[in-house]
Amino acid sequence: MKKLTTSVLAVVLSSSFAMVSAQTIKDTAKTQDIEGVVVTALGIKREKKALGYATQEIKGDVISDAGQTNAVSALSGNVAGVQVTAPSTMGGSTRITMRGISSVTGENRPLIVVDGVPLDNSNVNTLDTQRGAGGRDYGDATFDINPDDIESVTVLKGGPAAALYGARAGNGAIIYTTKSAKKGRTEVQLNTGISFENIYIRPKLQNFYGGGSQETLPTRTINGTTYNVQEYATDASWGPKYDPNLMYLPWYAFDPEFANDYMKPVAWVAPNKDVDDFFNTGVTYTNNVSVAKSFGDTNVRLSYTNTQINGIVPTSKINKDNFSVNLNTKLSENLKAEAIVNYVHTAGYNRPEVGYGDNSVAQKFYQFGQRNLDFSKLKDYKLSNGNQRTWNRTAYNNATPKYSDNPYWTINENYSQDSRQRFFGNAGLTYTFDKHFYIVGKVYGDVYSQNIDTRVAVGSQAVSNYTLEKRNVSEFNYEGRAHYSNNFGDFNVNAFVGFNIRDNKMSWLKGTTVGGLVIPHIYNLDNSKENAKATNRSYHSSVKSVFGSVSIGYKDLLYVEATGRNDWFSTVNDDKLYPSVTGSLVFSNLIKADWLSFGKLRAGWSNVAQGTDPYSRLNYTVIGTPFGSSQMYSDPNTFNDPNIKPEMKNTKEVGIEASFFNNRFGFDVTYYDVKSTDLIIPLPVDPSTGFLFKRINAGEMTNKGIEAMVNITPIKTSDFSWDLTWNFARNRNKLVELQGDLKNYILTNAPFRVQLAAQVGEAYGAILGTDYVYDANGNKIIDENGFYKASEIKSLGSILPKYNMGFRNTFKYKSISLSVLVDIQEGGKYFSTTNMFGMYSGMLEETGLGGNRAAGVVLPGVKEDGTVNDILLDAPTWGASFYDTVDAQNVFDASYIKLRDITIGYDLPKSLVGNYIQGVRVSAFARNLFAWNLSNKGIDPENVSYGSGNYQGIEGGSLPSTRIYGFNVNFKF
Repeated sequence: MKKLTTSVLAVVLSSSFAMVSAQTIKDTAKTQDIEGVVVTALGIKREKKALGYATQEIKGDVISDAGQTNAVSALSGNVAGVQVTAPSTMGGSTRITMRGISSVTGENRPLIVVDGVPLDNSNVNTLDTQRGAGGRDYGDATFDINPDDIESVTVLKGGPAAALYGARAGNGAIIYTTKSAKKGRTEVQLNTGISFENIYIRPKLQNFYGGGSQETLPTRTINGTTYNVQEYATDASWGPKYDPNLMYLPWYAFDPEFANDYMKPVAWVAPNKDVDDFFNTGVTYTNNVSVAKSFGDTNVRLSYTNTQINGIVPTSKINKDNFSVNLNTKLSENLKAEAIVNYVHTAGYNRPEVGYGDNSVAQKFYQFGQRNLDFSKLKDYKLSNGNQRTWNRTAYNNATPKYSDNPYWTINENYSQDSRQRFFGNAGLTYTFDKHFYIVGKVYGDVYSQNIDTRVAVGSQAVSNYTLEKRNVSEFNYEGRAHYSNNFGDFNVNAFVGFNIRDNKMSWLKGTTVGGLVIPHIYNLDNSKENAKATNRSYHSSVKSVFGSVSIGYKDLLYVEATGRNDWFSTVNDDKLYPSVTGSLVFSNLIKADWLSFGKLRAGWSNVAQGTDPYSRLNYTVIGTPFGSSQMYSDPNTFNDPNIKPEMKNTKEVGIEASFFNNRFGFDVTYYDVKSTDLIIPLPVDPSTGFLFKRINAGEMTNKGIEAMVNITPIKTSDFSWDLTWNFARNRNKLVELQGDLKNYILTNAPFRVQLAAQVGEAYGAILGTDYVYDANGNKIIDENGFYKASEIKSLGSILPKYNMGFRNTFKYKSISLSVLVDIQEGGKYFSTTNMFGMYSGMLEETGLGGNRAAGVVLPGVKEDGTVNDILLDAPTWGASFYDTVDAQNVFDASYIKLRDITIGYDLPKSLVGNYIQGVRVSAFARNLFAWNLSNKGIDPENVSYGSGNYQGIEGGSLPSTRIYGFNVNFKF
């Protein structure tokens, strides 16, 4: 049987370094099967028993069989110690962290690596979008990874595992290895799939009362006839109770060209077509074809995938094309070459706006609106002259939108377009001198351009606008290494040294109209009423590194490894050396017992640095918006320190892994202790200095936690098997100190009320707002007006969970397989703007009071004198108190239990598929099928994220979360 001994990479020098990875396969008694090998940092394959740090591997079919379109969000629930937040907005951002938060304002996400290429994972969402104040979620750049091409995913969870990547992998690394052709084989595959997406978790709305602010409808005399009309300009639902005998003129009764509705009263009743009827069934089509061919010493794999996503919001869609070429060849006995090239084109149309924004349909549906609106009537959103028809008229005789556009106007007229073209991959050569020594060099490239344009049509409630953004990003890594391996009696040595030169560039250009558009439907910057505004900036940074590793093994029993990497940053003053030391003891080689299949103790330590943004060492003049004909220049808001140092992250971890009874039972447990120091923060300073902030090194943050994974095979026969995998992660984060007496660092403000902060002595991401006030017996205190008494501003809890866990059951019977994943999160908090304003405006189910608003509300609690509260609040006054009294009313627990995915697969028998097809596999799947244990039944805790950065836990106005179900068919020829 062929077995893997080591990973071989080689170098060639030309005008630049070009490198390629390859592997040497030999027959030897001392090597172990490929199943005992994992991909580690720098793409080097290592035997699991030799590793002194925690890793976890996921096979690519776990991702592809479940119909995933996002290779990062697919990790949710599958990996211990990895927290994934994947909102259901179409193609939206995926927030992923490992082992907690270690930087107050810096990067907290792991490094994403595809076939050795460090992939840019920038999130281009605006600050307003991320804090829930409105905007479109354009997702992360890792959406470009093609799930159909993934062979395996290796998760390097901590500093000791990822230290060789340097500063950028201080938060761990996720390594994707794509499929390649196998020597001596030819394979053609066709994979086609379709999935359907329906709204699932969304706010529940009351169905007893219609729009308005008073209990009776106003009247107006029109052309000599008196009619009941509506408070068209009021975007709230504190109006009269529904009554089929009460007739009124609806908003759509004032346009003569709609003769069937013109001046015709209708009954004051709940609509036949409500909010849910607005949403479509989303449909995603995925088609992949791949050809893998071996020509002697040359192996080639070509792959093309087309993904078409049609979202739940009408008109929203994404089209993505992935092309890849994977080539490796043996040029001579000693020289090998490999190249991997990927091209991706992603085009989005009208990605829905989220949060509290003008074009956020979720904000209009669940926060401010009128519950009597019939969506079948809203579809006629435009007059023949192009003017908008909206329910939110300024008056019966004034059709100008007051606060809200017609939602069908929003999705058809106020849309966006985005596109991204990307090339990434590597190429190179490998030269092997002998069985002990080889050199390797590689160039990795990642280049993409992204265009975004947004439009607000003339006639909208907001000022008409056209905005165009263009962004170009590139990263090249030039790397060389020399490897040596040998055996000396009972000892074996693996070592390498190398260097890396990283070069990053980014340019950004934005143009926007000012004052509105002159001519409707012409979206060009020259169509601006006033001079259009243009802004641009560019960044260029580099890191130069040298690194090395030495691993010594003794009798397949004891392994010790030391690594070191020194980075010279262009963005900070000092260079930094980050070392790591790991060790493992394979105690199963000491304990000779039939019941013990494998056992290992491991320990690791690392010290990793993290730099900061480009141009953070010096102060540069800011060019402001001209005032009339005069240009404006100023100092920046933040004073940059030329002596700024990198953030430092010190990690210690210990672990044990073992398997028993021929691998029928096994576990892997890790404890880690991480301390981050010299945190880079913009410290608020006295404005008399000429600056608002000063960038400094200050503070300390710690993360301590435990990760566990258990594998059990309760049943295993020739025809049937049952495998159970359980993973668990618990992290305790604490901001130990900031600077001097500074106790709070405000990260951002919500659209209204609360703030998100890093608070000394607390876990990161504290939600700051007012809380209830309690008496000595734990009763909520009611003030003299009948409202909850509000505390001073305080922490209402952290966005970070207490723990995450996942259970995967896999059943196989002959050619049939069934896999079920349950994903659990306990703890964490989020603030809901939808709950605050949905209660304020009388939209949410609770405000209907079961159809008896006249009874009013007496809040449970005691007065300040200790007597039971008996103060009656009318319904609108009670609803309004959710906005301006106690913020804790709108803060919810982020716990959930989710049936994350179910996948059923069946391999058709050979007698059925014939001789021309090697195999056919049919799989059906369902994702996010059910959710339990929600603090707010109408909001999915995962759906409150609008970016993958540090701004989390603030729900500004989210679309419903969704259920997805579908099937795939895979043909092998």
